[in-house]
Amino acid sequence: MMQILIRNAEGNLTVEDREYAAEKLGRLDRYFNQASRVEIVHREQKLIHRIEVTVFADGLTVRGEESDNNIRAAIDLVGDKIEGRLRKLKSKLVDRHKKKGTHLPEGFDEPQESAEPVFKIAERKRFLLKPLLPEDAAVEMELVDHPFYVFKNQNNDRIEVLYKRKNGTYGLLEPEV
Repeated sequence: MMQILIRNAEGNLTVEDREYAAEKLGRLDRYFNQASRVEIVHREQKLIHRIEVTVFADGLTVRGEESDNNIRAAIDLVGDKIEGRLRKLKSKLVDRHKKKGTHLPEGFDEPQESAEPVFKIAERKRFLLKPLLPEDAAVEMELVDHPFYVFKNQNNDRIEVLYKRKNGTYGLLEPEV
């Protein structure tokens, strides 16, 4: 059984809505062999409910978020989004094991028919990593009009990813190896 943790900073989530979220998102455990927990975060801004869901299972972390003026609609939207991602992932893993002729990992039966295509890499690009400061990487990112920019941080000599957030601010991914 998967542990479901619901965080509600404003304290305005009813018991019924909590139970609805736990029931809807608790069904995601059928996609995993060992599903450990689901974290649900609810925020309300200007009568819009934003639901963020993070699933931790089988060594994977799957995250999604959706917003709607109806809290249950937001829960349904994010649940459907994550379920679609998990269906694609499961289908991809099954196909990979079939091609190699190996046995499927425990908990991965044949996928159900899905209208969604399996993840495919459509294009590969090679580029020179420039040593930059994060502020300079932001300027470069704006110049190429991409939502993210990969660069070598001049301060620490590490590869990092600068990205534009939905609210217009920037985020910085600092991978750990």
